[in-house]
Amino acid sequence: MAKQTKQSPAELERIELLETLRNRPTARRRSDVPSFVRNALNHGWIEARNLVEWLCVDRIELLVNLSKEFQWELDFEHDLNPTSLAKLSKIQQSKQIAKSLAELFHASGPEIQLLLNHPSDVAREWGALIVGLWHEMPFPRRLAWIKPLADHDNAGTREFAWMALRHHVAENPIQSIEKLVPWTGSRSERLRRFASEITRPRGVWCTHIQLLKDSPEIALPILEQLLADSSLYVRNSVANWLNDASKSQPQWVLDLTNQWLYSSPTPETKYIVRRALRTLHKAADQ
Repeated sequence: MAKQTKQSPAELERIELLETLRNRPTARRRSDVPSFVRNALNHGWIEARNLVEWLCVDRIELLVNLSKEFQWELDFEHDLNPTSLAKLSKIQQSKQIAKSLAELFHASGPEIQLLLNHPSDVAREWGALIVGLWHEMPFPRRLAWIKPLADHDNAGTREFAWMALRHHVAENPIQSIEKLVPWTGSRSERLRRFASEITRPRGVWCTHIQLLKDSPEIALPILEQLLADSSLYVRNSVANWLNDASKSQPQWVLDLTNQWLYSSPTPETKYIVRRALRTLHKAADQ
């Protein structure tokens, strides 16, 4: 029988801390986040449990701590100057950090894997953004890199997965949609939702896709695969997609949803249609 190694007091203290962190209550306000939770977030030991904790992460401190841990030689005087970064929003900070790291970390190196698989969701979002910033990489390969994050348990990580590649879809929507269609048949509701969310004509916190605002029918190969999806997560995304389209092509959305109700009179399709038409119904009531 193998002899068990006795754990040191420091190791036992760390185990106890991690157990406390796992069982921490969900904070509703930033003032409710204890200092020891903030410290753990800023060291990358844990991921943010909700938006409140995500907003509490000091990205500059996290970057400094990770650079020390992994011995990254970063330039904190210019692009990563803490004073300049502090003036940016949380998302803009992450984008600037990712831009600098993308020049150092390459697909063939170990650093990107450290980020993509890191316990910290903020470190993972940097990894996702780096994948979107790499030069001259075919879109299918970017999808392969981003797929684990698009299917991640953490909701914030999933959002940054599609946000990281959104500008590539905007630059080439027709070819991007072609590559995303197979994802609509995935067993994972998260990947099916990714195909819808990343192609939304207007989207959230991102560039609009003018071609899809003008000609939303281009995305029918994705939308029609999801018109009666079993997942509420997916149905909400499809409904939001059509609601986006209704702001520029209202008649097209009305015609399509009428067609869907005729060909697929299921509760799932009816739910999508009801949510998809909310802006048009609101305008009609005014």
